[in-house]
Amino acid sequence: MKQLFLVWSSLCLFSGGALSHAADIDFTTQVLPIFKEHCTKCHGEKKGMGKLRLHTPQVIQAKQAQDEHLLIAGTPDKSELYQRLILPAGHKKIMPKKADPLAKEKIEIIRLWIEQGAIFALASEVSLPAGTEQNSPAEKSEPEHQQLPLPEVEPADAAAIEKLTASGAQVAPLFANSALLQVSFALCEEPATDADLQLLEAVGPQVYALNLATAQVSDQGLAVLARLPNLSQLHLEKSSIADSGLAPLSGLQGLQYINLYGTVITDAGLKHLEGLPHLQKLYLWQTKVSYDAAMALEKRIPGLVTNLGFDHPVITRKRLEKQLKIAKEQAKQTSEETKKLKEQLEAATKSEEKVKQQLEEIQKELAALDGQEKPPAEEKEPAEPAQEQAN
Repeated sequence: MKQLFLVWSSLCLFSGGALSHAADIDFTTQVLPIFKEHCTKCHGEKKGMGKLRLHTPQVIQAKQAQDEHLLIAGTPDKSELYQRLILPAGHKKIMPKKADPLAKEKIEIIRLWIEQGAIFALASEVSLPAGTEQNSPAEKSEPEHQQLPLPEVEPADAAAIEKLTASGAQVAPLFANSALLQVSFALCEEPATDADLQLLEAVGPQVYALNLATAQVSDQGLAVLARLPNLSQLHLEKSSIADSGLAPLSGLQGLQYINLYGTVITDAGLKHLEGLPHLQKLYLWQTKVSYDAAMALEKRIPGLVTNLGFDHPVITRKRLEKQLKIAKEQAKQTSEETKKLKEQLEAATKSEEKVKQQLEEIQKELAALDGQEKPPAEEKEPAEPAQEQAN
């Protein structure tokens, strides 16, 4: 009975678009190529129908800042970009227009990318000007992580799972025949509350991945997280969590992924994460965490990559400084090229004047020759006197 229930839950979970056990989707290598192949003809650098362009992370995030419905991190079903892809064929709003619908596997990549937080570039992957102390993106973008073995647990109590699903949560095994669970409250009609979180305690050892995006919970409600010893992936984006709410995570040695996008977390909250030896990815976009605190945490936890978001003031400054350096180099190169072109123009002008002068001299010489070669006019005999003509 338990196995049948888990299989049914799995089908519901994956068809509904909740948290799935999949490798993190990389925007640059997996999502952007789809946009460029199918979307940028109408939404690219040269053409931006509906004021939407999808050819770079920068323009997408600029549009996202203006239109909060375009991409809602963690909830693809509420993101207009995804909704347009899954409309029935022939629908007037389906994307791409006047073309075949996207292949299911490509739609799934975009869905997973949004579900995982719609992450573009990692904070530590921003290329910095020469002379900075931070490692280059090539050295740091793909840190080596020690793969943790999956914990072995007994199957969860079916009644406990039923209570979770009755509350609106989606529950599925981590993979076929696994006793580990992934639980998502992200698609509930109402945000998860303290009462919903209390239901997790009955399946505490089995919870491996948990999605609490938009949850409205207190520190007291979040205390249950400390009783999820095998928790590895945790979504808390756009939830009500504050710094003190991270305290229950401090003892979760297997935690590898945390998404805090759009929360009020500050530098103080990161103190609770310093003892997580296997934390690999921490998303801090649109929080109050400083660049220095994020980089300090990266140094304390080997292999950790933090993401402060493309629009973080320090990340923006570093990006602009890099762009400024490139622009200065381009301006210098352009100036040198302009100087060379001016010199070439001056030389060409002098050459033209010299040729004109030569042309004038040749024409004068030819004119002079024409004058010398002209035959002299024939002399006429003087007219005879009239009288002689009469004789």
